[in-house]
Amino acid sequence: MRRISFGGFLVAGTHFKHGAAEYIQRLGNMTTDETGDLRSAGVVQVLDVGCGVASFSAYLLALDIQTMSFAPKDGHENQIQFALERGIGAMISAIATKQLPYPTSSFEMVHCSRCRVDWHGNDGVLLKEVNRLLRSNGYFIYSGPPAYRKDKEYPLIWDKLVNLTTAMCWKLISRKVQTAVWIKEENESCLLQNAEQKLLKICEVVDDSKTSWNVPLRNCVQVRSAAADSLKLPPRPERLSVFSESLSKLDISQEEFTSDTLFWQDQIRRYWRLMHINETEIRNIIDLNAFCGGFSVALNNFPVWVMNIVPASMKNTLSAIYDRGLIGVFHDWCEPFSSYPRSYDLLHANHLFSHYRRRGPGCLLEDIMLEMDRLTRPQGFIIIRDDESIVSRIQQLAPKFLWEVKSHLLENKEKKMETVLICRKKFWAIV
Repeated sequence: MRRISFGGFLVAGTHFKHGAAEYIQRLGNMTTDETGDLRSAGVVQVLDVGCGVASFSAYLLALDIQTMSFAPKDGHENQIQFALERGIGAMISAIATKQLPYPTSSFEMVHCSRCRVDWHGNDGVLLKEVNRLLRSNGYFIYSGPPAYRKDKEYPLIWDKLVNLTTAMCWKLISRKVQTAVWIKEENESCLLQNAEQKLLKICEVVDDSKTSWNVPLRNCVQVRSAAADSLKLPPRPERLSVFSESLSKLDISQEEFTSDTLFWQDQIRRYWRLMHINETEIRNIIDLNAFCGGFSVALNNFPVWVMNIVPASMKNTLSAIYDRGLIGVFHDWCEPFSSYPRSYDLLHANHLFSHYRRRGPGCLLEDIMLEMDRLTRPQGFIIIRDDESIVSRIQQLAPKFLWEVKSHLLENKEKKMETVLICRKKFWAIV
């Protein structure tokens, strides 16, 4: 794993008095009873809520911990742009009335450092969303005034937090300096007992194979099956090869999974040769139709990060992507993506347009191309593979977006030759 240096920018984060490195080591001590770090505590994927300029995420790279950093849509958006400029994975996302666009049981840790989220409000419905996202034995890290201040309304907020987390059968394992750490213990008998005492509601069983996109928040807690919680995922990089059981439920075989992984390892080498660039010239990548994450896995040894997108109208393969130790979100490409303009150096669209072919006005090929152009930095690359008729149409339209287009023939997964467009976004110039 390559560590990325950001000079003086990462000496201290927005709220890390002694620097992010000291804070992260303290969290490691708190989660392991002073015996290790976050990696030895089993943390591989983190959701950082209200991430600021993402110094927390940047320092976790040294532990090979992948972080999905997001800022709520309040006053934080400009900091997300700064995070992306630094080459750190981040996005804007609202946490209000709908589920976050991540699969159930995706993170070993959810982190909030003065994140301006009222976890205690509305009967703790936002904490129940955290409960949905945490894996079994995952951690909720809360650094904020209610964890240590004894004045104003803070003790009352703390009491509410304790009552809500206790009702969900979380265990407070450490409270030091300005930080509290809970662990989500899967305790079916505790949950059922608390439900009987009307301390919480148990969710009806839902189909986890469906995407978490535009789904209302649920003011309840789901009881996970013993089988689902018994799965022990290995650490990275071994986790990159994990074939998730969720894929079997979608009729995706181990053979297809392995074939997809090997295919993208070969294609990445070809892409870089065709683009005529060095490894270090690209940092921020978005895979617009990620399937099982094979494209992202193939880039693991490159100095890049990849935002894996699973279209909301497709099968939920994003759970399998998280089981591989990668990060990503659900999204509908008929809508704008929650990021700043000019955020990515490389966009990859593998048979994306054909999926949206019949969606009608507002989701035409031109609309998706316009959003791709918005996300791409000047001199950035856009790689497109699709049906021949779609590729031909894109070749006609690309010059209107000031994209340079080069057409190549490469083998597809069926060992047949298909057209691959490698486009480069030019600077606008007045001539």
